[in-house]
Amino acid sequence: MTGRRTAGRLLLAAGACAAAVPLFPAAAFGADKGKDAQVVFCLASDQRPRLADAATALGVASAGTARDRVSVSGRDMDLDAWRKAEPKAFDRVCSALYAASKESAPGASGGLNWVALLTILLPVAAGAGLTVLTTDWRSARDVGRLRGDALRRATQAYVQAVSGYVGAQGGGARPPAEAVTRTGGELDAQLRQVEVLRRRWAAPGRLRAALADEPLGDSLTEGWPGLKADEREARVHAVNAALRSIQDGAENVARALELPGRPHRQMRA
Repeated sequence: MTGRRTAGRLLLAAGACAAAVPLFPAAAFGADKGKDAQVVFCLASDQRPRLADAATALGVASAGTARDRVSVSGRDMDLDAWRKAEPKAFDRVCSALYAASKESAPGASGGLNWVALLTILLPVAAGAGLTVLTTDWRSARDVGRLRGDALRRATQAYVQAVSGYVGAQGGGARPPAEAVTRTGGELDAQLRQVEVLRRRWAAPGRLRAALADEPLGDSLTEGWPGLKADEREARVHAVNAALRSIQDGAENVARALELPGRPHRQMRA
């Protein structure tokens, strides 16, 4: 019985491959159009700095002398020159940036892109016949690394702003709270994005709640004048403890984003 089932599956796979072969030119044409769309997107003037940042985040290049330039093997170049010199690296970074922008776009469903999937499956079926690919793990990992890096940057900026703010208390003039408010909003936006894309993860929501609750949130910038030295020291200690908790939690989320295809049960608890 088992032998009949195996034979039946092999015949079914062979038939699917034979049916797929005539469609290959159309699939290849669709793949070329998709790649052209990615290149146009990545080399648009407003996306060039993001493409350079993505190349740095993925470790395929270093920051150049300007926001829209990269450095490869000590050579500073613009993005067009980098594309010609390192086409595979350019395609990898551009694909990751394009995918991340699609997931972040309003109304993006995050569902399976059947057109992109077919452009992968049909050439494989025509060449090998029996291999079925269900996902492009490397692309998902690259997008996750970009998201994780963005979350880390937002967290670090907020921690630095809050540390500077509370450290300046008791020095006479009241320190401005603009940086605290701005970086707090940016970190909350990053966590909200993860919360939308990973609806089963509870960790981003807990971190957002901690950002809005005491000793952080709106209360952070209130009530400092008139505190005695010991009271101020105790409050600074509480704020720093809350910041460490935010840092640890955000780092855990960033690491989970960088490892697609795993259950990440700690994110759901």
